[in-house]
Amino acid sequence: MFPSRVRQKLTAREPVICAKSSYLHPEIVEMLCTFGFDGIWLCLEHKRIDPSEVASLIQACRLRGVDAIMRVKPANYTDVLWLLETGARGIMLPRVRDVAEVREVVAMMKFPPVGRRGYDGVQPEAGFGRMAPADYIAEANRDTFLVVQIEEVDVVPQIDAIAATPGVDVLFVGPSDLTLGMGRFGRTEDPEVQAILREVVAACERHGKTAGIPCAVEQVDAYRRMGFRFLNVISDYRCLSVGLRKVQADLAAQGLDLRAPFAP
Repeated sequence: MFPSRVRQKLTAREPVICAKSSYLHPEIVEMLCTFGFDGIWLCLEHKRIDPSEVASLIQACRLRGVDAIMRVKPANYTDVLWLLETGARGIMLPRVRDVAEVREVVAMMKFPPVGRRGYDGVQPEAGFGRMAPADYIAEANRDTFLVVQIEEVDVVPQIDAIAATPGVDVLFVGPSDLTLGMGRFGRTEDPEVQAILREVVAACERHGKTAGIPCAVEQVDAYRRMGFRFLNVISDYRCLSVGLRKVQADLAAQGLDLRAPFAP
């Protein structure tokens, strides 16, 4: 089991820089890993793919020494267990509404005495059975981490309780869904939205946790000054979209119009 890059930086209170893979292809994920990101965010909330493909995505991260961070809404503990055993280091929990759900996921992720996770020492996470059981259990409890998304209006009154929960490492704001639920979609500069962002940062500082948010590269400095230290700064979708739009605009400037009749 290689040491978690994200865990090391969280412990040192250093910035964590991640990228998201929207298209969930192993070669794209591996390519993202080669650019030095601490973690790759892989979404199983908005995507449903074959488990063998998920294993390949995690493997692409694991073999490059980068943390795979799986966004998943578990129906039961096996939804989390197999991802960790395959080698994922982080679980990102979306659409959280109460602290009880968070505590249950912590129990799914951690071996006793911290949680109730079951033991199987022959999976990739355990070095295919080559790790001593006591070492494996200790390292898994130390290096797996939980990212709780703050994106439901209902969860706002529980921000402090979630930050205080043992086993929670990051409170990660989801600006799109948060502002959507507030009737202010996309208006992240709205005073009420900004107040929630400040509340997340303050709760994390009180309880020794890390505040996170997705943002564009040009927003990183402003969010760091606010106190956010877990930053997702790019996605494969954004790379493709920005690159293709630039090609389209550059060609148009030379009198060559790319026609996309089905594009918005």
